[in-house]
Amino acid sequence: MSQGFCRTGFDLLAEVAHVPPENIPVFNDDAFRNVIDEVQLQHDQLNSVFENAFARHQENRQQSNAETSESQDDPSLMWYGSEAEATEVMVYHTAILRNKRLLMAYTKRRLDLLRDLRWTHGVIPEQAKVNVTPQEQHFFREYSKLLSKYMRSTEMGGVGLDLTADPDPPNDPYIQVRVMKDYGEVTFSNGSVNLREGLSLWLLRDEAHTLMMEGVLECV
Repeated sequence: MSQGFCRTGFDLLAEVAHVPPENIPVFNDDAFRNVIDEVQLQHDQLNSVFENAFARHQENRQQSNAETSESQDDPSLMWYGSEAEATEVMVYHTAILRNKRLLMAYTKRRLDLLRDLRWTHGVIPEQAKVNVTPQEQHFFREYSKLLSKYMRSTEMGGVGLDLTADPDPPNDPYIQVRVMKDYGEVTFSNGSVNLREGLSLWLLRDEAHTLMMEGVLECV
């Protein structure tokens, strides 16, 4: 609070705003909880201003004998404070909404990074996995299942295409690759090949993509 309203939430979002997916930072649980605590404090202060204004109004009415048994004020429906108090209430209310948006944006940005990893890497890299919470890992697994199901063959209700192979349309359906390690015999659409370290060959991009992601092949 001493740094100003929403500053902690803003700094929290800045931690993940521009990082590449493979460099996703560790979930900042301390800062996340500090923002929640700030929201609770702002809510308490908002209620305090509202309740004090209503109590003062009730006291003034009693002193002037203006209150009747038929007229009971509902503090949730009326405002009895000064303009300064109304401004204070609006400041707290706006800060609460902004802090909530910052927390939701932080959470969504992290999930977006994980989604990007599924498209670019297929898996969460080891250096990034230690920074991912169990809940986020669960999201990644479920998202991966949905994407894989969608990319299945058309006979199984999918599109029958590996959508992660080339985000941009390639100029050539074939790609020249080099085998990085002994892998054994693999069957491709044009025949079987014994993948030995150092071997260079041309393959369809779709067929080479999975092996490239596994580190078996590299683009020449």
